[in-house]
Amino acid sequence: MANAFDKHQQVVEHLQLQDYYPKKLTREEALVVSKSVITPDELSDPGKIPWYILQNLLMCKYEGRCYNLDQNQSLSSAAAFSMSSFLQDYSEDVDHCDEVSPLDALVATFLCCDDFLRQTLIEKLSTCQLAIPLLVPFKDVTDIQWEMIVWGISTIRKKWKISSGFSCEKFMSAHGCPIVSALRIGRPQISKSKIINCVINEQRHDIFFHSECKGGHLQRKISDGLLEMTWYLPNQKSTHAFSEAHTFINLRGNSSDSRSQTQFLSKISLVTIAFVSSGDFKEHDAELLEILYRQKGHVIFVLDGNPGETFKELILKIEKSFNTRGTKQIAYVNASKKNQFKISEDILRFIHLGFEGVNRNVVPNRSIELCSEVARKMNFHVDEDLPECFEARQNVNMLMKHVHLNGKGHELPLQLIAVSIGENIKEQHRLLRKGNMQIEDYVDKIKTEIIDLRQKQLHINKHQRNKCAYKLFRASFKNSLIKRKYFYALIKVMTDRYSIDKLQPIRRQYIDKWNRLCDAPKNEPERTKESLKSMKDQLDDLEQKLSRESLGLEHFFREIGQNYEMVSDLKLQEVDDPDLAVIAAEMLLQGYPIELMDGDASHVPLTWIGAVFKSLQYQVGNKHLFVLSVLGIQSSGKSTMLNTMFGLQFAVSAGRCTKGIFAQMMPLDSGLKEETKCDYILVVDTEGLRSPEFVNIQHSYSRDNEIATFVVGLGDLTLINIMGENPTDMQDTLQIAVHAFIKMENVNVNPSCIFVHQNVTDVAASDLNTTQKRSMREMLDKITKIAAAEEHCSEKYRSFSDVIRFEENKDIVYVPNMWQGDPPMAPPNPGYSEIILQTKKRVIESMRNSKPRSIDGFAIMLTDLWNAILCQNVVFSFKNSFEIQAFNALNTEYVKHSRTFRRNAMIYSYQLRNECKQLTAVEIANNGKDIFDRYLTKLQQDIGTFKSSMNSYFDKETIACQWKAQMELQLDDLCKEIKKELNEGFTSVKNKIIGRAEIDARINMHEEEVFQKAKQLAEDHRIKLLSDENLECEFTENWNKWISTIPGGEDYINVEESFERIVVESSLISDRDEVARVLLSDLSQIDVQEQDVLFDERLLKLRLDNRSYLAEANSSLHGIREKYMKEIRVHKSEGSNYTKQLGIYLFSSILSEIGEVKLNDKIHFTLKGKIRLAICNFKWLVSVLREMQEQYRGEHDLKIYMTLQKDRLWHMFRDECREIQISVKMASVISREIKSAVVVSLPNKCAIGVIDHLRNSPSKLFTNKMSVHAYLLIAMAEKHNFKSFVHYLSDPIRSIEYFIHRNIETFCFRTNIAGKTLLQEIYSQNVRKIFMEVKQTISALCQKGTSTMKTWWPSLIERIYADLSVKRNIGVNEDGILDLEDLKENLLLELKLIEDSIITVYDDISIFEKIKYDCFVFFTSDLLACRELCPFCKGLCDLHTNNTHGSHRTELHRPKGVAGYVYAKSKKLSTMVCTTSMRQDNGFRNEDTFGKLYKYSDYRSVNDYYKSWKIEPLEGKAELFWKWFMATYNSELAEYYNANKTDIPRGWKRITWEEAKREIMKTYHL
Repeated sequence: MANAFDKHQQVVEHLQLQDYYPKKLTREEALVVSKSVITPDELSDPGKIPWYILQNLLMCKYEGRCYNLDQNQSLSSAAAFSMSSFLQDYSEDVDHCDEVSPLDALVATFLCCDDFLRQTLIEKLSTCQLAIPLLVPFKDVTDIQWEMIVWGISTIRKKWKISSGFSCEKFMSAHGCPIVSALRIGRPQISKSKIINCVINEQRHDIFFHSECKGGHLQRKISDGLLEMTWYLPNQKSTHAFSEAHTFINLRGNSSDSRSQTQFLSKISLVTIAFVSSGDFKEHDAELLEILYRQKGHVIFVLDGNPGETFKELILKIEKSFNTRGTKQIAYVNASKKNQFKISEDILRFIHLGFEGVNRNVVPNRSIELCSEVARKMNFHVDEDLPECFEARQNVNMLMKHVHLNGKGHELPLQLIAVSIGENIKEQHRLLRKGNMQIEDYVDKIKTEIIDLRQKQLHINKHQRNKCAYKLFRASFKNSLIKRKYFYALIKVMTDRYSIDKLQPIRRQYIDKWNRLCDAPKNEPERTKESLKSMKDQLDDLEQKLSRESLGLEHFFREIGQNYEMVSDLKLQEVDDPDLAVIAAEMLLQGYPIELMDGDASHVPLTWIGAVFKSLQYQVGNKHLFVLSVLGIQSSGKSTMLNTMFGLQFAVSAGRCTKGIFAQMMPLDSGLKEETKCDYILVVDTEGLRSPEFVNIQHSYSRDNEIATFVVGLGDLTLINIMGENPTDMQDTLQIAVHAFIKMENVNVNPSCIFVHQNVTDVAASDLNTTQKRSMREMLDKITKIAAAEEHCSEKYRSFSDVIRFEENKDIVYVPNMWQGDPPMAPPNPGYSEIILQTKKRVIESMRNSKPRSIDGFAIMLTDLWNAILCQNVVFSFKNSFEIQAFNALNTEYVKHSRTFRRNAMIYSYQLRNECKQLTAVEIANNGKDIFDRYLTKLQQDIGTFKSSMNSYFDKETIACQWKAQMELQLDDLCKEIKKELNEGFTSVKNKIIGRAEIDARINMHEEEVFQKAKQLAEDHRIKLLSDENLECEFTENWNKWISTIPGGEDYINVEESFERIVVESSLISDRDEVARVLLSDLSQIDVQEQDVLFDERLLKLRLDNRSYLAEANSSLHGIREKYMKEIRVHKSEGSNYTKQLGIYLFSSILSEIGEVKLNDKIHFTLKGKIRLAICNFKWLVSVLREMQEQYRGEHDLKIYMTLQKDRLWHMFRDECREIQISVKMASVISREIKSAVVVSLPNKCAIGVIDHLRNSPSKLFTNKMSVHAYLLIAMAEKHNFKSFVHYLSDPIRSIEYFIHRNIETFCFRTNIAGKTLLQEIYSQNVRKIFMEVKQTISALCQKGTSTMKTWWPSLIERIYADLSVKRNIGVNEDGILDLEDLKENLLLELKLIEDSIITVYDDISIFEKIKYDCFVFFTSDLLACRELCPFCKGLCDLHTNNTHGSHRTELHRPKGVAGYVYAKSKKLSTMVCTTSMRQDNGFRNEDTFGKLYKYSDYRSVNDYYKSWKIEPLEGKAELFWKWFMATYNSELAEYYNANKTDIPRGWKRITWEEAKREIMKTYHL
């Protein structure tokens, strides 16, 4: 056999399979989706032959088993048929030694497949009605043995009609059949395999490969000795077929060379057909004849001609030695002068004869499993004897023993309870049986029932899980992957066997009762209506029994899923078990389907499915999926089509149709990944619509709609499967599908579809197809109009093309009948596979044009879609969490880059001011624009970076592209605003410098005059050598004289007195008495009080408390204050003084704007209220006006200014009095000037530092508006005091503003390990940084040599003016020569002392007061840009900016009682939450509707503000916070709103603070 080993190696290497031999090619590798299709023309490359065979067989294209390798294929077609070519063919012996026979190629490919791919390949071969391997070569170190295939055959099941007329379905490896075997002795001149094909299949299909097949002329090298097999199955139509199933086995090659195989066949065969070469019979073949004569079974000798003398002698000798005994029959067929059909008829006639009477029992029927026992005794290896497989079979047998003993319901009880749980979850969302109960009470009741059902599951878990099926199944999770694969494959087989055994008798009962019911009116007219109803009820019971008894692998995983959901819902910990979801994800990767929808409960276990996909994401990364779903009526061939298209194994028989929704993952090859940006196709198979099992169930139509909407919404592409061509038959399916497409389009989900017409008679007739496509299009348009009317969007959708991208030439496919003849012996129609292949190419084309979803994106989409379906109104209920998540991520990205941009703009503005301050009025008038343009260019570059960063984000996150246009507008608005602020800042400083030109000239004059006097005095005192104390006294005495000569400033208005005069004299107020009264009252009450407004009487019936209305009015008033505060700051920055005209303008404007405030006609200010609020708010501005005036005086009053210069001039005077070096003197002057500039610059530097720390902080507090809001709620709640919520309840925006301010302050004053505050750290770091940069600049300017102050000082200014605003004129007219080395040494020494002194004198409070406003504005400008509140519960909108997402939304809806709403009759606080209110058809009325009743589902029609809010009827987990709050502070809240305590739902009372906090943190990713 060494020679055989070498031959195997040669064939394997020739086919380039050495990397896979033996058993190394996995099912997962073979099923990788590729765009490439290998054609016969490419088979000149031997390495492509195995993949060509696999590609075709996996698509059930039987033609792919055979191929021709044309030796002249390189020649042109004319040359190939030339005379020279003809003569060459006959003159030369063509060498085929390098070519591989198709049968050898198939065997070699099979040997490379692992056990699981072998199962798949054998299934496909069997479906193709091709012979399957039974005994194959087996590599054993250096030798070739033989292996019997039992495991590979174990999954094959067949269905046929038995003599009684009933259908019979069996797993063929376990089903006993009479075995007919065929072998040859010698080399007869007739084709054994071809004749056996005729015996088996009257359709003349080549089941067994033979010499006349393509490639049949090629020499076989490794397939001799191979045993192949097939089954004959009756269909009651055949004219010459058998009446029962038969197994046919064919031995390849000369049986003389395969003695072991011949002996094996002799032991198991009822009939052996021996094809004998009569003229070339060898004596050593006599032993074979003896074996055949000795066997118990019948023998048919088929001779290829008249028997030769050798054969005659041997036969006579054997006849005498083995005299035929009993019922055994031996027959001879002379095949000479007969064609193959006549020969097959003779063989069939004898076989029938052998099956008559007692002849039938000479050899019992044997299954393949029983034959394997014979094989083992003959020392053949059996594939299922591997240790992993053997162990798995033992465990599965034990598991199934429990199922048989106790029944499915006892062994898998959790899923039975899951049916009730699913019904309750739907009722929780739909509220169909609510009656008169309050919504929250009813919802709480349903939740309690669900928890009770979960507790029931837990009880069952604890008391019924000792040694049973579930425990054995779960124990498999601890096994290795290979063991699990065997285990699950066996469970699939054994449960299908169980289902077949259980369901077939029930189906027969059903058919019998159905026939009786149909015949009753004719045969039994006396039957009463009650009797007929009883028969129908029995049929219904049988339908339900079919569902209950059905068992598959999915039921075990369903039980695992229910266990997982139970543990999750009850918050249990199961430490001892491996992660169930991880194992399920692994099996999904291995090609096992996952059940998305429980087919019995009609429910999606979201927790379990979410966990599986999360585990999947963890294992492979967040890969991208293309989701392909299929939709169609039951038994229309959906699963078969998917199996054919991708080589999958969705269940298509086992006595049961697909029930529920399943998904299976298909990896893509690298080329397709690169093209499509997808990593996997997720194929979603569904149960059929219009299922007879649900035809009598009340909600069957609803179930079909749920399934259709779900799979259409999940799929990037949906295959709509239609059986036949009749438009009437498919109208129901189309209507459901179109409804689903419209729903998805309305919620911004854009799937596409392909219509697949199955079982079409003539797909080649193009004219007919065109007519059918036109008819189809007209029908779709008609159905679209009907569906659009029902979905209330007739204006939007007038034709099917308005709903979905649709091209009838591409998106309608006509598929012929799958079978080429009558099943069960008919092979698949090659045309079917060809059209399915074209459809697959269309799917791949769609992938290229799609936007793939990540794994987590798909899981989120699935959750959102199912939650919307639970609420029935999908369009109204759909919450696209993935889009919301993507939008939030986009907002976070935008905020990140916008903050960088605004931070840089703050620096540019500061530097621009510093540079402008170095200029005179003339210089800024002439050159200021150039300086401004330089900073504007920097800003423009940052804008480019900003836009580039956002574009990069959009390129990476394609789902965010739908908001790109809106975000670009927002970005442009921000950039315009920042440029405007930069321009206004420049204009302000420019106007200030020009406006101060005269006063600056006077200041310089007086400063020079005083300096000269001080210098003269210094010369007089230089020789006196006075102490510093005496010298300072002398200087002070003279200083007072000098300063007295400087004129004082103008007379300034007393701001407080001006305020009173303006108010009293205002012509806008006629009620002087009211003015006087207000002026005598407490003017610090700037907020709206109840006596300031009038309420609409109708409002008082809706809310007992008016605080929320007052809060709305205060919000408007706050906006007015901020507006005029900003105006005053602008005046202040321009150096303006307070004037009476400014005061009059401010008061009149405030009074006017308060009068114009209208809050949706709900409340109005009284005249007295307007007066009081205008006076109080104007008074509030007085302190700011006074600051503006004081700043003006400091900058314009000469005497005040010169007084502020005393310290600087004293130091200069002291230095003049001392005879010190010029470098020392100048170092002192320069260092003092730098110190002054540093002190001025530090607040701006610290503000930027604090902003940088906060925006880059690991804490998520300032990340976005939602996080700030959530942290505020948590902070208030953790005080465990209702008073902490009072301010928030009345004005949440102001509370958040205060919270932001407080946290900025907390951050600044937080101490580190060294005891320093963070602000002090930032302050010190900036001081060090500034002085380091100044020192470096000085060192660079003070190289060896000399200079003068006039030239050196401007050089220094030029290098540091951007960061430090130093004076150009520092009052030094020293013309002496400076030694730069000395200057540097002295200056660095002075600067070190000053640096330390500035750090030492740090004052937290002083610095914080200077920076807090800038920091506060920086963060509130993006965190609180949108300040809108939910119209129902007054929850704050989560969005950063107004209406960017098209509507406002929040995850923190709350009970309406939190906003002060009460029930009209009881005056108890309302427990209704917006989200649950939306689930009902009840109405509402409030202050916005002025008592008019609106339906919740129609809330957007109230007004534009309501329209701008998106409120889904889906309970958010974050809502637990407010339910906890209301349950905890029921009494306090009622007292606060002057209402009655409400009846808190029981479930709310069970919510703990820890649970509420956990959910709010989880929702906002804190």
